[in-house]
This record gives sequence, C-alpha cells and structure tokens, in this order.
Amino acid sequence: MPDMLAIISKAVFEKEAAGLKPGEVLPLDRYRSASRHLDPLKSGGRLFLVTVRPPKEALWLVAVLEGLKFKEEEWRGTANRVPITDITTLIPKLRFESGKGIAAAKGALGMSLQTPRALTAEDVKLLLPASGGAGATEAPVAVGPINLTAHDPESPLPCLCKRCLPKAPEHAKKGRMEFTRSKVEAEGRALYYWLPDELLPEAPAVSKSVLGALLARV
Repeated sequence: MPDMLAIISKAVFEKEAAGLKPGEVLPLDRYRSASRHLDPLKSGGRLFLVTVRPPKEALWLVAVLEGLKFKEEEWRGTANRVPITDITTLIPKLRFESGKGIAAAKGALGMSLQTPRALTAEDVKLLLPASGGAGATEAPVAVGPINLTAHDPESPLPCLCKRCLPKAPEHAKKGRMEFTRSKVEAEGRALYYWLPDELLPEAPAVSKSVLGALLARV
C-alpha cells in the first residue's frame, strides 16, 4: 500500500484554508484529481498533500488523507487531522520511490511537484514526526470532532468557527432574545449553532434539522 505525495495549488489552498496557519488543522477530506499517477492508492495507502507558499517558496504539508476511495473524478477519505506544517527544511531529505528527490530551480518548486510521487517509508517517517504525527505506522492522534462551522464576522451573535469558539460564551443575547450555544456531531465532525431559548422545548427537532445539514456536507 503506497503512500503518495501530491500538490494543492495556491488558489485552491487559499480557498479551502482561508486564514489557516501552521499548527492549525485543515479538515480536508478529498483531493480532486484524476491523475493516473495516483492509481496505486486504489490498493490503499495515504495521500500527503503539500502546497508552496509565497514569498520564499516555503513548502507546507497541509493534509494527510486516509481511507481513500476514487469517485466522481476525486479521491475521498476521512477528514484530515494532521496540522499544517512548514516542511521546507525537509526538501533536501525527501527521496521518493524514484530516488530523485526534489530538484527545482528558483521559482519552480510548485511546478516540479505537479506530478504525484510515491513516498518511501523513510520519507513518511520524516513527514509525520515533522507534522506532530505519531509515526509512520500509526494514524495521527485524534483531537476530537472537527469544527466545520464557517467563520462569520458579520453575525450579530458570537462566531462559533474553530478559531472563535474558544472565546465564545455558552449563552448570548441579541435585543430581547436569548440564545444557548448548541452543536451536533457526525462522523468525527461538528457543527455549532445558536439556539433561541424560546425554542429549547423543541431542541431535539432543531438538532435533527441541523444534523441533516451537517450530514449533507460530509
């Protein structure tokens, strides 16, 4: 079961991971590509996704996808739990199954990684410890459900996205209405929302509706 490395373009990364920095987790669960170079993943293995960041061509590991299945021109797996990590210092150490490593002229690092490559066991040992993973033969340590709530700075109530949640209160008030912070979970992911206190008697029905929205996204 080979492990593979592939690149996410700057535009796609900035769309999917707006505002995220090294140390934070991008809950990515798919990679859109029909490249035949990724066919070895049909027999198993993980997909290590990297991107090149300006202005000095830093190489970031942004996700490790497992449990992959190819469907509708994309690879789908379990949501990533490996934190974004700057692996620029590993560039001269990575060898790949080809044994050629990464050799790119200045300004061409991203272009040199356009073709997916098979990783060696030694490559994986370098990448997982660098990203806080548990090792080449272990899955990344679970850190609880991944918060899929979108960031909403314009909301009249406190934002409940991953970055804002730690500072959000359990209860909030807007005008004469009072709200209680609530959430639903499914498949290792969570969606947070504000429930009007006047609807607390109907909380199970509201939760079921929100859960449906969450399941539609996973």
